[in-house]
Amino acid sequence: MLLWELERKLRNFSWKFAFWELLGAFVLALVLTWPVPMDLSGSALGSANADGMKHLWTLWWMRASVWDYGVFPFDTELINYPMGMELYPIEPLNGLISLFLPGLNLVALSNILAIVNMTLTGFIGAWFGRVLSGNRWGGVAAGALLEGSSVMAFFVHVGVGELNHLWWLPLGLGCLVKARRTQEWWWFFVLSLSLIGAMISCFYLGFFLAIATLLWSILTFWAGKNTPKLIAQYVFAAALSISVVMPVTQSFSTSYKSGSIPEVGLMNYITKNYGQPVTDPPSARLETSHLLTPKRKAQSREDAAYGGGRYLGLLPLLIALGGIVRRPKEALPWLVVGVVGVLFAYGTYYTVDGEVIKQEGRRIAMPILWLNRALGYLAEPLNFPVRFMAMTSVAVAAMASLSIRNWKWALLIPLAVIEVAWGQQLDRPWQTFQPRNASALEEIRGIDDLAVVDLALIVRSDMENRYSGLSTQIAHGKKTNVVPIERIEFFARDGFYFINAMKLFQDLKPVYENRAKTLAGEYRKDLALLEDAGFGWIVVAYRKGNERMPQGIIDVLGALCGQPKARGRGLGAWRLPQVKYTEEELQVWKKEHEAAVLKFSRTSPGMGPPLR
Repeated sequence: MLLWELERKLRNFSWKFAFWELLGAFVLALVLTWPVPMDLSGSALGSANADGMKHLWTLWWMRASVWDYGVFPFDTELINYPMGMELYPIEPLNGLISLFLPGLNLVALSNILAIVNMTLTGFIGAWFGRVLSGNRWGGVAAGALLEGSSVMAFFVHVGVGELNHLWWLPLGLGCLVKARRTQEWWWFFVLSLSLIGAMISCFYLGFFLAIATLLWSILTFWAGKNTPKLIAQYVFAAALSISVVMPVTQSFSTSYKSGSIPEVGLMNYITKNYGQPVTDPPSARLETSHLLTPKRKAQSREDAAYGGGRYLGLLPLLIALGGIVRRPKEALPWLVVGVVGVLFAYGTYYTVDGEVIKQEGRRIAMPILWLNRALGYLAEPLNFPVRFMAMTSVAVAAMASLSIRNWKWALLIPLAVIEVAWGQQLDRPWQTFQPRNASALEEIRGIDDLAVVDLALIVRSDMENRYSGLSTQIAHGKKTNVVPIERIEFFARDGFYFINAMKLFQDLKPVYENRAKTLAGEYRKDLALLEDAGFGWIVVAYRKGNERMPQGIIDVLGALCGQPKARGRGLGAWRLPQVKYTEEELQVWKKEHEAAVLKFSRTSPGMGPPLR
């Protein structure tokens, strides 16, 4: 039955017009990302100060897990070695595609994925607009406005690869409109598949789709005598989606936990204060002025990285207003979806110019405060509420599709896209970045299967060293004791504790910081423990690579390990020396080390601020 329905839908599909919509969306993606398409392997789209490097590492990790280590990329030893960790695939859909392109340069792969996802957003957005408006030009308007929105640009800029799948929203909402109009079980089944796919590939987008679906369904649920059937169909779609999604969100919560939750019941946790963490920083919150203030200037490096995605543009809003005037009954539910997106995007507390506004001495709480408490109790709270602007952008595109009737009115759409491109808080051309040049470390790739101790991240885990740590691991391809991923590093500290509890690395820290010139201890015990655990290398990535590594580090590690096996600008890899020991000695040392690890873990924080 389902296959017959699919065949019928495909037979009735207008392939000729779809081809031109797809081509138009592709051309728009090339124009928006220009000149990157001219050199796909040169620099990656995104900001070096945001999560772009993590995105490249994720693509590498997914490929390396399967092709180099032959394991499913979930339970991994590539980080937090020797214990490893459960790491839910941060962007499983992009990662899955990367598996089929094992030889493609990572930067080129990242750029291709960004352009493809933008194209799909425009193409599927056009289908959504056409379904909603019944007009092909209305579809073109919706697709172009969504692909050219500041949210789409921000999702590429911020470097969170799974957010690039913005096309899940118009896909799911288009299925929702089809389901409501036809009341065919087939479309409710497809709607549930869209909800499942969106939630699994990107928790944020899946959640936004679920909220938009719920709002629109409530506002349009009345169907006369068919209302009971319609409610049953909605219940079917919701039940099917939840039955699949809940186990996935539980595993996600395990990988990216936010601390212990008191057993007080869901409603109590939502309505009462138990010291619940506020997970969104002010930079992740929408301010009212952001919506229509063109060419807003970033006030900090963090704002430059995460401050986009807020500008709606005057002309897109005027076109959307035309949809409300022309077809109010169909447009008003989308207006509600858009307004709710803005309300949630405000974040936990109402903020102006980066400062939380107080009324009678109390911070003005916004709706996401209670929503995040519920999510924190069940899975994980949302840390970047400004991403809710995706709901608003889709709603604006939907209302705009109801406004455009023919090609003459459609001439306004390029002007609207240009206005958003001009007025949003993003440079033109879009920012790009490159991984740190760590090609020198490729010399130790494949020599053996022994793990690496990343000395820089042992000394100091900051943005600079994490960036280097991700770049160097991609180059050498070996397991490492650290987790060079912001925030996630606090959830798996075993490898960090394992190394820091050793006297060898306690003595190496001042050497790295240029506060000591020699090692004075006896390290046979530590070297034996490292060898037994499967470690064989010390890698040093000094600073950003713009300066030479201090000679003191080279001399000390040379005295301990011999000549480096690989050297580059600010880079070095040393093979740990082997020592002789008895099994009896090893067992005694293991017990002593376990006690040292326990002591160190009690004095070193294992949980950082829940920000992502």
